Amino acid sequence: MRRSLLVVGALFALLGQGCSAPMFRIVDGSDAASYVEERPIGSSLEALRFRGGVCSGEDLRPETARLDANHLVTFLDRQRIDARVERPRADLVYLNVTGVGTDRPVRLRVAVLESADAAAAELAKAIRQHGSGSWGVHRSNLAVLGPIGSAEDDLIFAAKTKLACWGVFTVSDGDDLFVVEGAYREL
Repeated sequence: MRRSLLVVGALFALLGQGCSAPMFRIVDGSDAASYVEERPIGSSLEALRFRGGVCSGEDLRPETARLDANHLVTFLDRQRIDARVERPRADLVYLNVTGVGTDRPVRLRVAVLESADAAAAELAKAIRQHGSGSWGVHRSNLAVLGPIGSAEDDLIFAAKTKLACWGVFTVSDGDDLFVVEGAYREL
């Protein structure tokens, strides 16, 4: 119980920091402490890790194959998550995700890049450009940028959708980017 209170306290401390206006909110009463735990190190975000059960049943081995946006759509379908697809260009896809306890559909921007290194670099660049509260995941050559939210809502959304199990979850806290451990990783 004490650990849950510490995790919730750390998350609320993050909420108090300045960030851009959130573009979505979790409104179904989900509690971040159900999905993340705090370790006794570093800053608030650096100290968090996804709980062991968040990714149970998911293959967390690093992906080496070249992917396209359909791989992510298939993953979300397996999670029984409704994702409506928009394709403005061959290398860019938008997924509008509903049914995960948010106040509105959540729009994910999926970029298809040449390599895993390019996906990681482009995601980091996009998160920095969007500022505090920005987050995303990358897997192999795909980079997925989520909308700005509070740190708590970002973590809950990534855990509930299992996007943190599908790709490396990265979140912005001001000028710093953090990879929240405990889920999918690439070497």
